[in-house]
Amino acid sequence: MLGNPLRGAETDQASGSPTGRQTEATESQRPTVQVSEIASATAISDGSLSVSLDNYYLSPELVPLLSEPDATSGIRTFKTRTYVELAEGGTVLLGRDSEQNYRARSGTELVASGPRLEQVEGSLLWRPTAHRDVTHHSDSNLPPTRAFRKNWGVDPRFTLSELITINNVHYKVVTRTDARESPITYIQSPAHPIYDFDLLEATLRHMPDEQPRGAIQVPPDNHWEIDARLPFEKTLTAYVRDFFPEVTTVTLENIARRQFELSNDSPFADSAGLTALRQIYSSWENATFSPHPQWSDPLLMLPILPNSSASRGAARSIALPNPSSTGILNRLDFDPLRFQRQWLLYLTSYSPVEFKRFMAALLTRNGYTVIEPNSFNSFPALVFRRTGHDYVFFMSLHRTRIPKISLPMYMDPKTAELRLETQVGGVAAKAVNDAHSANKIIWLKGGTEIRPGVADTIFIIRDDNSRL
Repeated sequence: MLGNPLRGAETDQASGSPTGRQTEATESQRPTVQVSEIASATAISDGSLSVSLDNYYLSPELVPLLSEPDATSGIRTFKTRTYVELAEGGTVLLGRDSEQNYRARSGTELVASGPRLEQVEGSLLWRPTAHRDVTHHSDSNLPPTRAFRKNWGVDPRFTLSELITINNVHYKVVTRTDARESPITYIQSPAHPIYDFDLLEATLRHMPDEQPRGAIQVPPDNHWEIDARLPFEKTLTAYVRDFFPEVTTVTLENIARRQFELSNDSPFADSAGLTALRQIYSSWENATFSPHPQWSDPLLMLPILPNSSASRGAARSIALPNPSSTGILNRLDFDPLRFQRQWLLYLTSYSPVEFKRFMAALLTRNGYTVIEPNSFNSFPALVFRRTGHDYVFFMSLHRTRIPKISLPMYMDPKTAELRLETQVGGVAAKAVNDAHSANKIIWLKGGTEIRPGVADTIFIIRDDNSRL
């Protein structure tokens, strides 16, 4: 059994594995093995009589990231992955099948299932073997779980866990007493207890092949089949790092942990939650609309912070949570050490316009689309969106040297210096008004927090202080 890992440790995997992506599965009116909105890694069974290399080529711009070819085998590496160049052109990820034959491998699978490959004699190049990859009819009597070789069977007499039975083998299921219905069930190692965030993260980090595996009932007889492919290619924090590359280490884990808890509607996993996480990561990778927007964007996951009460005539304020607090996502923080050049340039500028440009560039690098800020030196603010949902964010900008933000005493929207068009421009103002009418506007505050004894940070918090 795995113990809980130390919090805050980041993944040592590549933030962007140099692998191609396969076409996302679509939903059909008839029952099917594939599941909507999860990439084709969820397919259970083998495919056609022959396999093409078309879906296995590495993007050319990623080839320079690989090591030089080995002088004997021609194999090139990136982190723990191995690649080969083909005599016909192109580079593919190399793996082995269940019989230890070399094959092209998708980045979403553990056991390679692509065309068989061999090294060209006297060369560092590789080529497909002369044998056709066929699904022999003589294999039709093999059990459908033939590619899944984990010894995870349990004796039902000695467990109280929920089980499913496949080919007379009983498997422990990832579930809870209040588990929700899900099109995919997940079996797990009998050595693992119920998964919380720490256990799943540790499993993905240290023993990824011990992670839960999907199982689906296949019509017409609704027999169970186990998907031998890995549901998750990397740790949950690694997925977050890929798409929010400049957040602090504390924020990184807080996002991943909160996303896990929201997706599972609990601190502990169930099948619906694991499927939801896979759907979220698929929407990130494919830049598609998320089926779970409230769990996909950390800005939508932030709690609304209260304003401090104040006596008549006194200014109100919002207290900033501690930036080093772990286990709770109540603010987003970005680490200036990850963009030192831009940060040092910002520190030399005191212009509200440059402040807006600095924050707009940071948001853009972390996946948001900012409506072009205006060039007025009025109270600075930005309006922006993110692919995957239709919410619009309005963020007023602040510089603070204390752990709170002071709010203006007078908030009349008709006051000249607070006019929305003056702050953000006509295009952004229209986007805000339209989103407000559709109940799709999110009010934020962000900026820089520079104070003694605390690491410099760029923060974002959520409040309900409308600028309309």
